[in-house]
Amino acid sequence: MRRIVAITCGTVVLFAVGLMYTVWRASQEPVTHAPGPVEVGRVQLHAQLEDAKKTEAAAEKQDWDSPEKLRAMLQGHEQRIEKLKDNKEAADIVAYDRDAVDRLQKRITQIAEQEAAKQKAAEDAAKEAAREAAREAKQAAQQAARPDAQEPQPR
Repeated sequence: MRRIVAITCGTVVLFAVGLMYTVWRASQEPVTHAPGPVEVGRVQLHAQLEDAKKTEAAAEKQDWDSPEKLRAMLQGHEQRIEKLKDNKEAADIVAYDRDAVDRLQKRITQIAEQEAAKQKAAEDAAKEAAREAAREAKQAAQQAARPDAQEPQPR
Protein backbone atom coordinates (compact mmCIF):
# COMPACT_ATOMS: atom_id res chain seq x y z
CA MET A 1 0.00 0.00 0.00
CA ARG A 2 2.81 2.39 0.84
CA ARG A 3 4.40 1.59 -2.45
CA ILE A 4 1.24 2.56 -4.40
CA VAL A 5 0.94 5.85 -2.49
CA ALA A 6 4.62 6.61 -3.09
CA ILE A 7 4.31 5.86 -6.81
CA THR A 8 1.15 7.99 -7.05
CA CYS A 9 2.79 10.89 -5.19
CA GLY A 10 5.90 10.61 -7.33
CA THR A 11 3.80 10.65 -10.50
CA VAL A 12 1.87 13.74 -9.33
CA VAL A 13 5.12 15.53 -8.43
CA LEU A 14 6.67 14.67 -11.82
CA PHE A 15 3.50 15.88 -13.57
CA ALA A 16 3.57 19.17 -11.60
CA VAL A 17 7.27 19.68 -12.35
CA GLY A 18 6.66 18.98 -16.04
CA LEU A 19 3.74 21.43 -16.08
CA MET A 20 5.78 24.14 -14.35
CA TYR A 21 8.67 23.61 -16.80
CA THR A 22 6.29 23.88 -19.78
CA VAL A 23 4.75 27.10 -18.45
CA TRP A 24 8.18 28.58 -17.70
CA ARG A 25 9.48 27.70 -21.17
CA ALA A 26 6.40 29.16 -22.85
CA SER A 27 6.83 32.41 -20.93
CA GLN A 28 10.45 32.67 -22.06
CA GLU A 29 9.81 32.20 -25.78
CA PRO A 30 8.87 35.20 -27.93
CA VAL A 31 5.38 35.39 -29.38
CA THR A 32 5.53 34.23 -32.98
CA HIS A 33 1.88 34.25 -33.99
CA ALA A 34 0.21 37.05 -35.90
CA PRO A 35 -2.11 39.31 -33.90
CA GLY A 36 -5.80 38.62 -34.23
CA PRO A 37 -8.40 41.03 -35.59
CA VAL A 38 -9.28 42.30 -32.11
CA GLU A 39 -5.68 43.21 -31.36
CA VAL A 40 -5.26 44.83 -34.80
CA GLY A 41 -8.45 46.84 -34.22
CA ARG A 42 -7.27 47.93 -30.77
CA VAL A 43 -3.94 49.11 -32.20
CA GLN A 44 -5.68 51.00 -35.01
CA LEU A 45 -8.06 52.70 -32.58
CA HIS A 46 -5.16 53.71 -30.38
CA ALA A 47 -3.26 55.11 -33.38
CA GLN A 48 -6.37 57.04 -34.45
CA LEU A 49 -6.73 58.42 -30.94
CA GLU A 50 -3.14 59.66 -30.90
CA ASP A 51 -3.59 61.28 -34.34
CA ALA A 52 -6.86 62.87 -33.23
CA LYS A 53 -5.23 64.24 -30.07
CA LYS A 54 -2.49 65.92 -32.11
CA THR A 55 -4.90 67.34 -34.68
CA GLU A 56 -7.42 68.53 -32.11
CA ALA A 57 -4.73 70.08 -29.93
CA ALA A 58 -3.55 72.16 -32.89
CA ALA A 59 -7.14 73.14 -33.76
CA GLU A 60 -7.93 74.06 -30.16
CA LYS A 61 -4.79 76.17 -29.91
CA GLN A 62 -5.73 78.00 -33.10
CA ASP A 63 -9.41 78.51 -32.18
CA TRP A 64 -9.00 78.90 -28.41
CA ASP A 65 -10.55 82.39 -28.38
CA SER A 66 -13.51 81.67 -30.67
CA PRO A 67 -16.57 80.31 -28.84
CA GLU A 68 -18.33 79.43 -32.12
CA LYS A 69 -15.46 77.24 -33.31
CA LEU A 70 -15.08 75.69 -29.87
CA ARG A 71 -18.79 74.80 -29.92
CA ALA A 72 -18.30 73.10 -33.29
CA MET A 73 -15.41 71.06 -31.84
CA LEU A 74 -17.55 70.24 -28.82
CA GLN A 75 -20.30 68.90 -31.10
CA GLY A 76 -17.74 66.76 -32.92
CA HIS A 77 -16.63 65.20 -29.63
CA GLU A 78 -20.23 64.59 -28.60
CA GLN A 79 -20.99 62.90 -31.94
CA ARG A 80 -17.96 60.64 -31.55
CA ILE A 81 -19.05 59.75 -28.02
CA GLU A 82 -22.48 58.76 -29.37
CA LYS A 83 -20.92 56.58 -32.08
CA LEU A 84 -18.46 54.82 -29.79
CA LYS A 85 -20.31 54.65 -26.46
CA ASP A 86 -21.21 50.95 -26.92
CA ASN A 87 -17.77 49.91 -28.21
CA LYS A 88 -15.78 48.50 -25.28
CA GLU A 89 -12.54 48.66 -27.26
CA ALA A 90 -12.94 52.42 -27.71
CA ALA A 91 -13.28 53.24 -24.01
CA ASP A 92 -10.10 55.34 -24.02
CA ILE A 93 -11.38 57.39 -26.96
CA VAL A 94 -14.71 58.00 -25.24
CA ALA A 95 -12.88 59.01 -22.04
CA TYR A 96 -10.69 61.43 -24.02
CA ASP A 97 -13.75 62.93 -25.71
CA ARG A 98 -15.54 63.40 -22.39
CA ASP A 99 -12.50 65.21 -20.99
CA ALA A 100 -12.36 67.35 -24.13
CA VAL A 101 -16.07 68.21 -23.81
CA ASP A 102 -15.55 69.31 -20.21
CA ARG A 103 -12.46 71.33 -21.14
CA LEU A 104 -14.19 73.05 -24.07
CA GLN A 105 -17.31 73.84 -22.06
CA LYS A 106 -15.17 75.44 -19.34
CA ARG A 107 -13.35 77.52 -21.96
CA ILE A 108 -16.61 78.65 -23.59
CA THR A 109 -17.93 79.66 -20.16
CA GLN A 110 -14.68 81.48 -19.43
CA ILE A 111 -14.89 83.40 -22.72
CA ALA A 112 -18.51 84.36 -21.98
CA GLU A 113 -17.53 85.60 -18.53
CA GLN A 114 -14.65 87.63 -20.01
CA GLU A 115 -16.98 89.19 -22.58
CA ALA A 116 -19.51 90.03 -19.86
CA ALA A 117 -16.76 91.59 -17.74
CA LYS A 118 -15.51 93.65 -20.72
CA GLN A 119 -19.06 94.82 -21.47
CA LYS A 120 -19.65 95.77 -17.82
CA ALA A 121 -16.33 97.63 -17.71
CA ALA A 122 -17.28 99.54 -20.87
CA GLU A 123 -20.68 100.41 -19.40
CA ASP A 124 -19.06 101.56 -16.16
CA ALA A 125 -16.55 103.66 -18.08
CA ALA A 126 -19.38 105.23 -20.13
CA LYS A 127 -21.35 106.03 -16.97
CA GLU A 128 -18.28 107.55 -15.33
CA ALA A 129 -17.59 109.64 -18.45
CA ALA A 130 -21.19 110.84 -18.45
CA ARG A 131 -20.96 111.79 -14.75
CA GLU A 132 -17.69 113.64 -15.37
CA ALA A 133 -19.21 115.51 -18.32
CA ALA A 134 -22.23 116.43 -16.19
CA ARG A 135 -19.95 117.73 -13.41
CA GLU A 136 -17.95 119.79 -15.87
CA ALA A 137 -21.12 121.20 -17.44
CA LYS A 138 -22.46 122.07 -13.98
CA GLN A 139 -19.21 123.80 -13.03
CA ALA A 140 -19.20 125.73 -16.33
CA ALA A 141 -22.79 126.82 -15.72
CA GLN A 142 -21.96 127.96 -12.18
CA GLN A 143 -18.96 129.93 -13.42
CA ALA A 144 -21.04 131.52 -16.16
CA ALA A 145 -23.65 132.56 -13.57
CA ARG A 146 -21.06 134.47 -11.52
CA PRO A 147 -20.05 137.67 -13.31
CA ASP A 148 -17.16 138.46 -10.97
CA ALA A 149 -15.51 135.10 -11.66
CA GLN A 150 -15.10 135.91 -15.33
CA GLU A 151 -13.29 139.21 -14.81
CA PRO A 152 -9.64 139.11 -13.87
CA GLN A 153 -8.94 140.60 -10.50
CA PRO A 154 -6.41 143.47 -10.30
CA ARG A 155 -3.26 142.84 -8.41
